[in-house]
Amino acid sequence: MEDVQVTVVNTDGFKALEVDSRGRNRGPNEELLKKLDPSGLHVVSFQMVHNDEEYRTDWAVKLLGSDQPVHVFMDNSFEAYDKHSYRVTCPIKDYWFKSPKKESANE
Repeated sequence: MEDVQVTVVNTDGFKALEVDSRGRNRGPNEELLKKLDPSGLHVVSFQMVHNDEEYRTDWAVKLLGSDQPVHVFMDNSFEAYDKHSYRVTCPIKDYWFKSPKKESANE
C-alpha cells in the first residue's frame, strides 16, 4: 500500500493564510481564530482551484483543549497557500483498512 501526501500548516501559517483570505468568499471568523491551539497542526481535507484564481480548501483545524477538529473553508491565493503550507508524506498501514474481527457466537 502506498503512502499518502497531505497538506498541513502550523497555527502561525494558518493565521497568515487567514490574512490572505480577507476579502475573499471563504475564511475563518474571529471566534475560531481565538480558539486555535498555538501548537496545533491543521490539515487540508479538501482542495480545489476556485474561479481559476485561488484555492478553496477545507481545513481540519485543531482547537485548544479539544482532540476533535472543526472544519472551516478558506480561499487563498496560490502564492500564499504555497508559501505557508507544507506537503508531508504519511505512511498508510495495512491494518488501518482491515475490518475488525467479528466474534462468532460459537467461539
